[in-house]
Amino acid sequence: MKKYNNLLAVIEPKRDYQVALKRAIEFARYNPNATITALRLIYDFSYDIHILNRKKENSTKEEVERVHLEALEDEIKKYANPDVHIIPKVIWAKDLGEAIIDEMINGNYDLLIKGANRHGVLDSIIFTPIDWYLLRNSPTPVVIAKEHPWDASGNIVVALDFTSGQKRNTNIKLLREAQMLATITKGKIHLINSAPVLLPTVMLEVPNYAPEVYAESILKEHQRRLIEFAKQHNIPPEQCHIEEGLPEDVIPNLCRVLAPQAVLIGSAGRSGVSAAFIGNTCEEIVDYIDADLFVYNNKTIDENKD
Repeated sequence: MKKYNNLLAVIEPKRDYQVALKRAIEFARYNPNATITALRLIYDFSYDIHILNRKKENSTKEEVERVHLEALEDEIKKYANPDVHIIPKVIWAKDLGEAIIDEMINGNYDLLIKGANRHGVLDSIIFTPIDWYLLRNSPTPVVIAKEHPWDASGNIVVALDFTSGQKRNTNIKLLREAQMLATITKGKIHLINSAPVLLPTVMLEVPNYAPEVYAESILKEHQRRLIEFAKQHNIPPEQCHIEEGLPEDVIPNLCRVLAPQAVLIGSAGRSGVSAAFIGNTCEEIVDYIDADLFVYNNKTIDENKD
């Protein structure tokens, strides 16, 4: 966390526990130079109050902003730490997701922290929830924080992807971030991978073809790549884990066994129709992992290549 000097924590209304702010303060313990901006968004109702003249509208907005800023300052006091610098900030927004991304860009933040929201299957079809929008568009890593205690010496899981050579930079970036986190928190890194067995349709027509043999060969190949990657980066074999299956099934299963504090994963950053019906692995597993999810999308990886 030493390189994360400027943290943005999203404060959410009607929440008794501001997990994003709490996690930001815990991260700041490891970096005395860190500054936290506690961001509270207010819906911009300018287009909803046509009956008010401009002078009345401005005075109304000023009053609303004052009330929200006071409430935000009171919220910060609940978590205040004399060793951590926290700046309260209130901004108006017509679209919450876009407003957070704009603030990230304009404020030159290093890390975005947001509490996890529950959302259902239909959410991804009808509209893009804020969590999903941030994962796809954030110019910095995003932490989706869960309501669990952050303990030192916990497990840190890195979800690797060996489906193509293009994922190499992503795998290395995730491991480097995990190593930095492990160094300051005294945590233990575990590498996990899934071996999806997608049997080609044409193979079903081959006489005496055994699908289980094909599945075993896929699993062995993924094991070989995982152990080879771990050896290159001095990770013991006993801290490498792999299962046959799709990532959205395997990652939550392995995390239930390993009980990590944090899970680092790359995001493909899909958008449009493909995102609505396919989704990204990190978006599909966010509700099923009881750990903070550190997400690195293509923009983050490309800008931070080793």
